[in-house]
Amino acid sequence: MTPQQVAETLGRYPTATIYEAAGKRGDMSPDIRPVVPGARLSGIAYTVKTFPSDTTGVVRALDDAPPGSVLVIDAGGTDRGAVWGGTSSLVCSLRGLAGCVTNGCVRDVDDLAAAGVAVYAAGVAARGTLKNHEGWRGIPVSVGGVAVSPGDFVVGDGDGIVVVPAAEGAAVCGRAREQRRIEREREQRVREGEPLASVLGLAAPE
Repeated sequence: MTPQQVAETLGRYPTATIYEAAGKRGDMSPDIRPVVPGARLSGIAYTVKTFPSDTTGVVRALDDAPPGSVLVIDAGGTDRGAVWGGTSSLVCSLRGLAGCVTNGCVRDVDDLAAAGVAVYAAGVAARGTLKNHEGWRGIPVSVGGVAVSPGDFVVGDGDGIVVVPAAEGAAVCGRAREQRRIEREREQRVREGEPLASVLGLAAPE
């Protein structure tokens, strides 16, 4: 499978399913939440680390990242200056980028919703940023308590973000398919009236 095919396949599954299939690894902190309701993403990480309150690196990434990329932005430790806004989402949609994941803040939430691009962030703030420092691109970063390297797979839905290392993507696709089969089979057994404890293999209480 090509990386693009892996990203597309992973995007068919809930993040909870991928988390289980990946060995219960790769889930970002619950602090990283979806800003655009109902938006999902699945793509290949393009990493950015910004100098605090400076988003030159994000601007460069928006211009240079390949289509299908998820911009994963380490905001450099600030929780005030917004590293993403309405114009960023507009560029993202026009260039075919998959979305944004950041441990910083974003702004222009109405414009973000109108653009429909998946954005995950630690918060919302009105304060803008400077454009003086190039930052760093294409390096390993840490966002939401997870190490993300360029080329890793990033999947997001209403439950949050899960990261799958690039080298494990194809294998996790196969395990996610099996995990989803197990989940659906479990749900069917519940619909047919079997007690949940029995479905989950729990011993009867003494």
